Amino acid sequence: MQFKSLFAAAVLTLAMASQPALAGRPGQSAPSPLVLGSTLCTLSDIGIGAIACAGFYEGNLNGGGVAKDTATALALNTLLGVSTYTPTNFTNLGELSGSVLSGGVVDFAQMLYGSTVVSFHVGAANGQANGVGYNATAFYQFDAGASGLNTFTFARPGLSNARLFLTGSAPIIPPPCSGLNCGSSVFGSAAVPEPAAWALMILGFGGVGTMLRRRRMALA
Repeated sequence: MQFKSLFAAAVLTLAMASQPALAGRPGQSAPSPLVLGSTLCTLSDIGIGAIACAGFYEGNLNGGGVAKDTATALALNTLLGVSTYTPTNFTNLGELSGSVLSGGVVDFAQMLYGSTVVSFHVGAANGQANGVGYNATAFYQFDAGASGLNTFTFARPGLSNARLFLTGSAPIIPPPCSGLNCGSSVFGSAAVPEPAAWALMILGFGGVGTMLRRRRMALA
């Protein structure tokens, strides 16, 4: 009996010791917080046309918190084809200014320039025929142009909230040159002479040459 007790204790000890090793087995990882829904985003969801999109991912990823920020970072990396975003190094540059305007017009209350990245959460259109409205978020990259974009349209029904993650700055336009300012260093180079000015300079050089020749002949 004593031998059997010792044998059972040894088996139990080995079983308990083996559990941490299984839990830390290389190659095992936590499930991704990004779960694709039954409806995928399309480039035509943005009225001006998107360069790339990712989603729709289940849930409202615009709400904040560790879990949602982790999912947002992964979605941004997927959208842009990078691995640089983490839950703590992306920036929320703005959200929708009030409610969505009629016709799906989106307004972030600021001008957008160049490469722009936004996310849209659809949650208020439950039962739509196209499957959107099951509480999901999609991410888009599009070009707002050099002249800037104030508003644009989002074609999906039931837009609930949105975030702006990336956009460019307004281009620097130099002041118009006028008068003597056009030849200053502010505008990069001196003014180019007009054809009439070139003609006067050529005549002047010719007159100087004639005077020099006459002076040589007089001295000789």
